[in-house]
Amino acid sequence: MAKKDVKLDVGVDEGTVESQKNLANQPHKKEKKSAKSNSAKNSKNPGNNGQPNVFQRMAKGFSGMISELKKVDWPSMKRTKNTPGVLANTGTVLFVVLFFLVIITAFDSGLLALLRLLVGLE
Repeated sequence: MAKKDVKLDVGVDEGTVESQKNLANQPHKKEKKSAKSNSAKNSKNPGNNGQPNVFQRMAKGFSGMISELKKVDWPSMKRTKNTPGVLANTGTVLFVVLFFLVIITAFDSGLLALLRLLVGLE
């Protein structure tokens, strides 16, 4: 392969010159990888433009979640029991969840009654 000469403007430092020469001489690895991955995807699922089906995407998502949960630094049960704010915070969360459950259920029941009134169902 013939070596390409890079034309430079006056006032360009040597670091930029070297990086431009390196970029000019490097093969395009990115294009080769994408071509391989596209052909591999197309051979697995040719009718879907190279995308995996929904179950494969869901499995990949779940495996990603599991791998992230393995990275979490979980506290020991002994440390959790001895922390005074844990039970108070848990109680607060449960209270807020139940409060909004009642509000959303009441709102849903009201809308359902309104719909039945409008449609004429009993």
